[in-house]
Amino acid sequence: MKDQQIQLDIWGVIRRRNLGFLLIFLPVLVAFVVTALLLPAVYRSQTTILIEGQQIPTEYVRTTVTSYVEERLEIIKQRVLSRTKLIDIITKLNLYPDMRKQHTWGEIVAKMRKDISIKTISAEVGGGRGGARSATIAFMLLYEGRRPSQVQKVANVLASLYLEENIRTRERRAATTTQYLQDELKSVKKELNNIEQKISKLKIEHLGELPEYTEVNLSALGRLNRDRDQINMRIHSLQEREVYLKAQLALLDSQISAVDEKGNPIDNPREHLKKLESTLLAMKAELSDKHPDVKRLKRQIRELEVQVQKTDNSRANPQRLQELQSQLTELKAKYGPKHPDVLRKTREIQSLTRGDDSTGRTDQKVDNPALVNLRVQVESTRMEIENLVKERVKVKERIEMYQKRIEMAPLVEREYNSLLRDHEHTNRRYSEIMHALAEAKAAQALEETQRSERFTIIEPAHLPEKPYKPDRVAIVLVGLVLAVGAGAGFAGIRESMDNTVKTADELTYLTGLPLLSVLPLVKTDKKRRATRLKIIALLGAVIVVIAIGLLLVHIFVTPLDILWIKIQKRLML
Repeated sequence: MKDQQIQLDIWGVIRRRNLGFLLIFLPVLVAFVVTALLLPAVYRSQTTILIEGQQIPTEYVRTTVTSYVEERLEIIKQRVLSRTKLIDIITKLNLYPDMRKQHTWGEIVAKMRKDISIKTISAEVGGGRGGARSATIAFMLLYEGRRPSQVQKVANVLASLYLEENIRTRERRAATTTQYLQDELKSVKKELNNIEQKISKLKIEHLGELPEYTEVNLSALGRLNRDRDQINMRIHSLQEREVYLKAQLALLDSQISAVDEKGNPIDNPREHLKKLESTLLAMKAELSDKHPDVKRLKRQIRELEVQVQKTDNSRANPQRLQELQSQLTELKAKYGPKHPDVLRKTREIQSLTRGDDSTGRTDQKVDNPALVNLRVQVESTRMEIENLVKERVKVKERIEMYQKRIEMAPLVEREYNSLLRDHEHTNRRYSEIMHALAEAKAAQALEETQRSERFTIIEPAHLPEKPYKPDRVAIVLVGLVLAVGAGAGFAGIRESMDNTVKTADELTYLTGLPLLSVLPLVKTDKKRRATRLKIIALLGAVIVVIAIGLLLVHIFVTPLDILWIKIQKRLML
C-alpha cells in the first residue's frame, strides 16, 4: 500500500513539475546542442616514418652517431619546431589567418606547436643471449587544423623537414668528429715532434752516455784497462832493459883504459892511482913536499882520484835511476801527470840522466864500438819508453772519458727514460687517433652516401575525410544526460519546498479524520484555452529549437542539402 502511494506520488510530481522540468531541461540541452554545433571541426593528418638501420654491418664501419633514437628525435624536434621554421611554414601555407590579425607571432607559434604531436612506435627486437628489448622502430607526425588540405600539406612539410634535419644532423656530427680528430692529430703530431727533438738533442749532448751504450762503454773500458796494463808491462820491461844497458855501459866504461901525460894507455885508473901513490911515497922518502915533482905528482893523484870517484858514481847511478823510475811509475799510477810528487820525481830522473850524459860526453872521447852500441840501445830504449808513456797518457784519458760516461749514465738515464716514456705514450696516442680518424672518415662517407641509419616515409600524409574532433554526438548525449539531471533536480527541489496537500490520502493522513467526499476538478473555458495556449507555445518552442539547430548545422557543419543526400544514401544502404 505504501509503495503504491509512493508510485502515485511520483506520477503526481511528474504531472505537477513537468513545466519546471522542461524549463531547465530544454535550455541545458539546447546549450549542449548549440555548443556541439558551434565547435569548429578539427582535422588531423599524420605521416608514418620508419627508422631504418645501418645498411653496412657495424663490424666493418661504425657510425659516429651513437645517441638513442628518442634523444635524436627530440633534438630534431627542437630544430624543426623552432620559431623561425614555424613562421616560415605559417607564412608559406597561410596558416592561422584569423589569429595573425589579432595575436602575436609568439602566440601563433605556440598554437602550432600545440597542434603538432609525435608518437613513437616501439617493437621487441633482439633476442638470443642479450634477450629481447623494446626499441623505437618508427614514429608518426601528426598535425591538427581546420582545413583538410592545409593539414595534409603541413604534415608532409613536417615530414620532409624531419628527414632533412636528420640527414643534416648526422652529416654535421660526422664532419665535426672528423674535424676534431684531425685537429687532435695535428696537436699530437706536434707534441711528438717536440719530444723527438728533445731526444735527439739529449743524444747529441750526451753522446755515448746513454743507457743503451753502457755495455759498449764497459767493453771499451775493459779493453783500455787491458791496453794500459800491457803498456805498463812493456814500460817496466823497457826500464829494466834500460837499467841493464846502463849497467853494461858503466861496466864497459870502467874497463876502458885511461892515458897518461905522454899519451901512453893506462889499463885501469884505479891501478894507475895506486902506482902514483906508491911513487909519491918513494919520492917523499927522498924529496921534500915542496919539490916540484912531488907537487906535480900530488896534483896528478888528486885528478885521478876525481876520475875514479866519477867512475864509482857512474856505477851507482843506474841503480839509483832504476829506483827513481820505479817510484815514478807507482806515482803516475796513483796520481795524475801534474801531481807535485810526480813532477819532483821526474826532475830527479832528468838530473840523474843529464849526469850520465855528461859522463857519456866525456866518454865520447873514447872511440869504442861496444860503448857506442850500448849508448845507442840505451837511447832507443829511452825513446821507446817515452812513446809508451805518451800512449799510456792517451789511454788513461780515454779510460777517464769512458768512466765519466759510465758515471753519467744513471743521471742521463732518468731524463732519457722519461722522454722515451713520453714518446711511447704520445706515439701510442697518435696511432689511436689515426685509427679513430680512419673510422671517422669511413663513417662520414657512410653518412654522405645515405647508407647509415635513415628515416623513410612509409605512409605519407593523407587528406582527412572527416573531422578528427569534436565528437558532436557524444557532446549531445552528455548534454542530454545533464539536462535530464538538471531538470529532475530542479523539479525535486521545487516539490520538496512545496508544503501544500496534493491528494485525499495525504489529507486523511495529516488530519486523521475520515474523508467524506472528493470533488473532481472542474475546467472552465478559460482554463481550457490557457491549456491549449501552453501546448501551442511548447510546440512552437520545440519547432524554434529544431529550426535553430538545423540552421547551425547548415552554417557550421555541413549544408542541409548535402546532409540530406548523405542521409538518403545511408537509408538506401
